[in-house]
Amino acid sequence: MIATGEMEELLDQIGRRYGYDFTGYSRASLMRRIDSFYVKNSHVSFTDMLSRLIKEAAYFMYFVEEITVNVTEMFRDAGFYKTLREQVLPMLATYPFIRIWHAGCSTGEEVYSMAILLKEAGLLQKSILYATDLNQAVLEKAKTGIFPASTMQQNSQNYMRSGGREEFSTYYTAHYNNAKFDKTLGERMIFSTHNLV
Repeated sequence: MIATGEMEELLDQIGRRYGYDFTGYSRASLMRRIDSFYVKNSHVSFTDMLSRLIKEAAYFMYFVEEITVNVTEMFRDAGFYKTLREQVLPMLATYPFIRIWHAGCSTGEEVYSMAILLKEAGLLQKSILYATDLNQAVLEKAKTGIFPASTMQQNSQNYMRSGGREEFSTYYTAHYNNAKFDKTLGERMIFSTHNLV
């Protein structure tokens, strides 16, 4: 396990080397995640871990993937999406072009939720959805438009609570343990790595 002073040194060196500033994160949560990473990767010392993180950019990106939180689901806050559907989208319909940025898009469930809302409002074709995250691995997953079939029941319930108008299953095709979303939804998305940290 690493000491508090070591964590501060790690954060300082990461900030200087890569430009990632994790100092605004909850210290307790960050310490747990760094300790878990330290143990999982069998480092012999803090110095060993820090040296490898600073010298190997690929290993650093693996570190970022391990310590960042990727919590998401489709129509996660149904009340929020209902408000978007009823109050915001009618106003956006008056614009000739719509750009929406999903910062910290994780594996893409929320950006696909937005695409569904826009499609139902007849606005998807005049929209571009920018989906960014600092974690390249989750972005690659998001680009596929494939999500676990086991989450579709919860996603469908969230969709209906958000004022959904169709059968949720019309937006995806189930294949074994996965649900592949309609490619027309993803055609209006641009995925990119972006460091908000």
